[in-house]
Amino acid sequence: MSIQRTIFCGMSMLCAMTLSAFLSVQAAEEEQINIDDLSIPQLRAEIEKIQAEFYRVFNQLNTEDDFDVECSKYTPTGSNIPQTGCEPRFLTKRRGQNANDYRLGADELVDNDALVKELQPEFEKLTAKMNDLAKDNQYFRELGQILQMLQGRLKELGR
Repeated sequence: MSIQRTIFCGMSMLCAMTLSAFLSVQAAEEEQINIDDLSIPQLRAEIEKIQAEFYRVFNQLNTEDDFDVECSKYTPTGSNIPQTGCEPRFLTKRRGQNANDYRLGADELVDNDALVKELQPEFEKLTAKMNDLAKDNQYFRELGQILQMLQGRLKELGR
């Protein structure tokens, strides 16, 4: 009796796992999106979603915290439309350091273009880290490819 109950429980668990796997595959197939059918707002929403996952995966696998990429919403001057901006932590830290030095009278306030130019070696290292990760991690590589396709489609639409 005990063996039959164990076999029944095992078979029930196997059926449940098989059904769960089937439903996951079915849900994934239903989530497939044809980018040609997306409106511009839908396309932007997909880009934001994929971009967030792209950077989440990168930050999780990256071992140097200064190279983590953080995204935040902001509203550009003269606009009421919020946008999302992403930048590496080393840029955020350097901008903050520059602002503090300026307040203390120890440095001139530097604009974003000058900061990017100053931090060019770090940006090159960030790019190399992302390229290396894309070679080693299929999921990260696929996220990057999807992001490029979505951004390309948005550019085709002239936005």
